[in-house]
Amino acid sequence: MKDLIKKWWFWIITILVIIIATLITLTINKNQGVGTAGISLQEFEEIDLGMSNLTVNKIIDKLDEWNDNNIYQKCCKEVSKSSQNSIYTYSYKYYGEKSGYAIITFEADYSKGDLFVLPSVVKKENFNLK
Repeated sequence: MKDLIKKWWFWIITILVIIIATLITLTINKNQGVGTAGISLQEFEEIDLGMSNLTVNKIIDKLDEWNDNNIYQKCCKEVSKSSQNSIYTYSYKYYGEKSGYAIITFEADYSKGDLFVLPSVVKKENFNLK
């Protein structure tokens, strides 16, 4: 065994096996989605421009799984938030049920003096949802 450890090819093979095992593990985990609480391709296609954020959330979270804050945080993440001239823009990343994710951008226009405005969809992007 001591002779084997001293051989250069033994270390190269060992390092290659570790690298390959790590890559396989990362690839498997990357392709898995977040389950039924995530967004599916069908749900993404149901979302139309102008829909409110409440309607979008009802489409994606049909089973009310997002009531659990841990599940919500696993499925949805705020990517950006900005405001200009009383128009607020929010972009969210919704992780896919099986793989991929979607970025949905909402806008709320408070410029007319309204106190309460539901943000509505102004843009949606599909990134490899299945």
